[in-house]
Amino acid sequence: MPIREYRQEFVRPPNPSAPHLRCFASFEEDIEDILPHLHAVLRGHQFSRQPPMLTVKLQGEQAQLITIYPRMIAINIVKDQEEADKILEWLRQVINDTWERRQEIQPRFDVPAKPRILEILRLLPKTNCRQCGLPTCLVFAAQVSEGLKSLVACPGLEEPNRAKLADYLANFDGFGPACPRPPGYLPRNS
Repeated sequence: MPIREYRQEFVRPPNPSAPHLRCFASFEEDIEDILPHLHAVLRGHQFSRQPPMLTVKLQGEQAQLITIYPRMIAINIVKDQEEADKILEWLRQVINDTWERRQEIQPRFDVPAKPRILEILRLLPKTNCRQCGLPTCLVFAAQVSEGLKSLVACPGLEEPNRAKLADYLANFDGFGPACPRPPGYLPRNS
């Protein structure tokens, strides 16, 4: 069933000094039946049958995680309502298009493999400089593996290793340039 309209709610994350918001959009329609189709279209980062949900991510300095539930969408990081509106409208269009084309799309029920933390760490500078905001390069590698941090957040990562890591991550669903983006979407640098 296509999504006609949604209601937005914005909340501050638990850290009161965080410069971003969290956005929740709820809608009347139940889209549980097309979550596996959306998983195929969006190359989801995480998928679960119970509870039914699909998480996709948009890469930037901090990866934006978008979790789609049967009657709600949650975005972990938005700078303002304008950014949320762009992402939500794009998602509404993708969801509605997927609904229309559901007979042509092979649904996916698998849980995508995740990048290995030690493979990521192997190519990081291993200086524990904390410029990424995390205490160690190992913690940074774990966050990259989960889709919570992007390679651009590591200022000490030199180009040859950055390219190798980008190539490695492109082998996993939800990582790399093959993951669809909203039109005009520019990765956040803040």
